Amino acid sequence: EIHALDSAKFAAIVGIGPNFAYGNTDKTLLMSFGVTEFSVCLQRGAGASGYLTWGPTASAEHRDAHFAKARVLGKHHWVTSMHDVSFGPLTQAMKPFVPCTGKGCAVIIDSGTSLIAAPGLALQQLSKQIEPIMEDCSNLHKLPTLRFTIDGTEFELPPKAYVMRVVGHVKEEADSIWDVLFFKPKVRKVHMCMPAFMQIDMMSQLGPVWIMGMPFFRYYHTTFDRTAKEMYFARAGADCTPQPFGKGGAQLVSLDSEVDDGPMDMDPEAMVPPSLSSMIDTSTQSVDV
Repeated sequence: EIHALDSAKFAAIVGIGPNFAYGNTDKTLLMSFGVTEFSVCLQRGAGASGYLTWGPTASAEHRDAHFAKARVLGKHHWVTSMHDVSFGPLTQAMKPFVPCTGKGCAVIIDSGTSLIAAPGLALQQLSKQIEPIMEDCSNLHKLPTLRFTIDGTEFELPPKAYVMRVVGHVKEEADSIWDVLFFKPKVRKVHMCMPAFMQIDMMSQLGPVWIMGMPFFRYYHTTFDRTAKEMYFARAGADCTPQPFGKGGAQLVSLDSEVDDGPMDMDPEAMVPPSLSSMIDTSTQSVDV
């Protein structure tokens, strides 16, 4: 047990990467406390709590039988491979508009990024697969499921995960977060629904970089194993209890029906953009993940 965490308050928790941070040789927070495995899950209701669990949440036998697994392929981040990102079932006719085909992309699983981050070209491709999202979210129920394959396993996110509703106060001078939103609204206002995607144009040794941020953790209880350099994914129950991963969307829909029926509420002032800028080789716009 780490008693300091019971009473202390943090604006951020640092040092939970798979290895030494970029450009740093000091011990990370996890190394200092001897923690080799931890899990992250965010509840889906507006304003609901999230959970950071240090130590195992399931036996190795249960995890191998009921969780999906992905290898950690990066040096500094929890990154693995991703292929075939599409809205709805992948068809031959859709392939020209599907990101991450062929050699695939690099995907960072990052609880510190507020939305889903992707290359601008990939987001242009995705926009051709989906009808416009109404500002009042009135067509949320008509939108397709977002599908993608992480290290050989197919994952799904429902419309409630990739659509956000802007809340709070929208300040005209608060340009930093609006600048990285790909689907920029013509007018900034509250209670407006829009795609929850940020633009990040970076190439890595594993391909174009994507980041699965907080929306991913609302649907997948994610365990990070620093020793084995693996990630394990279970479907997140309404209280973040890990449920068997399973296959197909029926279970995801069933779990989603247990919580609030609306999209994610997001305050622009509280959004956190991707934080890889210090690692970019500006001559090539590439990053070593």
